[in-house]
Amino acid sequence: MKRYFNRIKVAICALAILTVWAGCTKYENPPAVYEDLEQGGDGTVKRKVLFISIDGAVGAEIKKIMPTNIAELLKTSKYTFESVANNNTKNAATWMTMMSGVSADMHGIEDDSYIPKPNENNPHATPVGYPSILYRISTLAPTTKSFVVARDQAINTKLLVSADETFDATSDEAVKKQVVDVLAKKNPGIAIVQFKDVLTAGEQYGFSASQTGYVDAVKKVDGYIGEILTALKARTNYKTEDWLVILTSNHGGVDKSYGGDSFAERNTFTIFQNNNFKQLELKTEMIKSMRFFGFYDAGQSSYTYYNPIAFRGRNNPVLANETMYDVAKTGEFTVDAKVKMNPTNGAFDYASNAPFLGKNAARTGSTSGWAFFKSGNALTFFLADGSTNVQPGMGPVSSSGEWTHIAAVVSTINNVPTVKVYVNGLKTGEASSATLNLSKALSTTGLTFGYFPYIFSGRPVDMQLCDVHIYNKALDEAAVKKNATRVGIPDAEFAGSGLIGYWPMESLVNNKFMNKITGNPDIEAQGSSRTVLSGNNLPYVDPNAILIQPEDMFTQIFYWLEIQTQRTWNLQGQVFLNKYEVEFLKP
Repeated sequence: MKRYFNRIKVAICALAILTVWAGCTKYENPPAVYEDLEQGGDGTVKRKVLFISIDGAVGAEIKKIMPTNIAELLKTSKYTFESVANNNTKNAATWMTMMSGVSADMHGIEDDSYIPKPNENNPHATPVGYPSILYRISTLAPTTKSFVVARDQAINTKLLVSADETFDATSDEAVKKQVVDVLAKKNPGIAIVQFKDVLTAGEQYGFSASQTGYVDAVKKVDGYIGEILTALKARTNYKTEDWLVILTSNHGGVDKSYGGDSFAERNTFTIFQNNNFKQLELKTEMIKSMRFFGFYDAGQSSYTYYNPIAFRGRNNPVLANETMYDVAKTGEFTVDAKVKMNPTNGAFDYASNAPFLGKNAARTGSTSGWAFFKSGNALTFFLADGSTNVQPGMGPVSSSGEWTHIAAVVSTINNVPTVKVYVNGLKTGEASSATLNLSKALSTTGLTFGYFPYIFSGRPVDMQLCDVHIYNKALDEAAVKKNATRVGIPDAEFAGSGLIGYWPMESLVNNKFMNKITGNPDIEAQGSSRTVLSGNNLPYVDPNAILIQPEDMFTQIFYWLEIQTQRTWNLQGQVFLNKYEVEFLKP
């Protein structure tokens, strides 16, 4: 079934959806555009996008099968068989993530209604709606024609209703025929395509290259893709068109099922192909971390719940053996961790001098304890004994999605208490005070990860934290740098290292951050937690080690079409193709 929308009809449909979603979404209406303009015809090179999802294609299994046309695409592609879907691998959730640029945790879509579910922590709050990529394109670049060919009717009628034309297909072969027809007769700026037979085969035979039925389905769809690419190259204006072909899957599968959060269910593949690209496989080490976003305080019901956050704070009294994490215990001390400061905007900007890791009841004056805190674009470490404090600045850290290793080392040098601070293994600051009494540098506050509700109540934080270590001795610079260049510490290195606290921060167990040092305290959490999987992009890692996730589809498409995304959209996707512009931007 074909649906055609001119711009007036698109505006009417969008308005109708907004009416259905009243109380569920908040975003601007598209402006009415009454022309039906086509691209091309002036001889200039036009950037265009062909986006194809092979639903249910497991990345690792596709690599084993390596069908003919996919193998050919790799020769001019940036690609990975290790891309990762969100924890929620249901069909509607995964498609919404690809088409909205935000994770399933944020958009809250669970089914084909494409209406976000309420926030469990604040059920009376109005859920935030995230418009689709085609809605955004229709408002910012209305002459960019969009076409959708999908097996799931709800993709056409609800998720991507803003397309200029949508086509329902009852089989993958019908999808192929319709896409070939669109490429031959239409002038798309972006075409979005859904194949589904591989998903059906996975449910019937198993999502594995060892299952003949699954392999046959993959090879059949690969043949359809070959025909589509042939039709693409046969376009009359192909020489003046610069196509980015994106081939991916919405989620994987395990045995004969999907929908959960196992790696096999989340494992996808992604190919970004352009005739000018040099072949490059993107491989990366993955980091699991806790995302701290918004704030939560069970004792202050008037606080706003932006999004869940987990922390250890004033509502849980400090444990007796948790005092081992006070500097006063040994007079020597090292704490290091990996942090990623997520981009913020407007009311979500970080509060000035907001702490995010420490053991300190207040970061004003000389309140006894210690903490890392963010001030503007820079970090600082705070240490005080109740009357004297030192605050060595650590310098700026990225707020655009890069991981950073931070460390603070406390020791006595020439009889003077001294704090040295490090960023990514390099010393960036030092402060000392002869009047600082390290034996009094202790706090009755519990060790806190994330938002400090007893210090700040006005603004949230948005950051990720993992691989937190505390030592009862001062590490030398070589040891600090060693931790900066790896994720995790082998068990064999625990003995004799002075390591007294090690929290990977990968997940919660019984609502606790588990300590890998046996017998030392686990740290209780409050509120809800959110585990985030991201690529390791620390400075010592190969810059081509890039983790691709479904949120990246939105931002990469906007980048390729040269349409500017807006900060207020709160997108979570990255842009990485700009790293390779020397290959495809011609002088």
